[in-house]
Amino acid sequence: MSETSPDLTRSDRHIRRLSLSMMWAVTVLTGLLPILVWGMWLLPETSGIADQRSPGGGFGGGDLGWYVWPVRLGAAGLATIGLAISVYGLINLRTLFQETARGAYFSADAVVSFRQFALASLVGALWQPVEHTLLGVYLTVSNPHAPNALEISLGSGNLEAIGAALLFFVIAFILAEGRKRHEELELIL
Repeated sequence: MSETSPDLTRSDRHIRRLSLSMMWAVTVLTGLLPILVWGMWLLPETSGIADQRSPGGGFGGGDLGWYVWPVRLGAAGLATIGLAISVYGLINLRTLFQETARGAYFSADAVVSFRQFALASLVGALWQPVEHTLLGVYLTVSNPHAPNALEISLGSGNLEAIGAALLFFVIAFILAEGRKRHEELELIL
């Protein structure tokens, strides 16, 4: 059914337009995210991360002569793991918005995509403190101006991200149940 169909309610048209906008926003974000993450680690002078304290969060300021291309590539490689998790989640979120934009709110693709987004969110939330620790060790071992350090932290932001991911799983379960009931109604009709 097209968006201009007279059978669509005003609410349906609004949801479809919003979903289409969100699909394009997620598509742009998915394309920009690798550029931003890799740019931050490959060109730290432009991102401002070079001025942040070390370990984990930055380089501790000072001369960046030690931060040669092999070290930059290693840091970008470590950050790529979290990036890949995020991109996977965003691709699935895009599929969800694509399905809702065409009016298939409870389609199998929409439900599975949201479930995969929830999974990527949880894995990403669990990976973030590990990545922070690994980057901190990697950067302090590589940096002759900073003492070697191991910084392990699990803050409220990490716990909030884990809680949000678990909430996404509950929503994914609700969507799956809605899909099942939608299929039952179609069989009855």
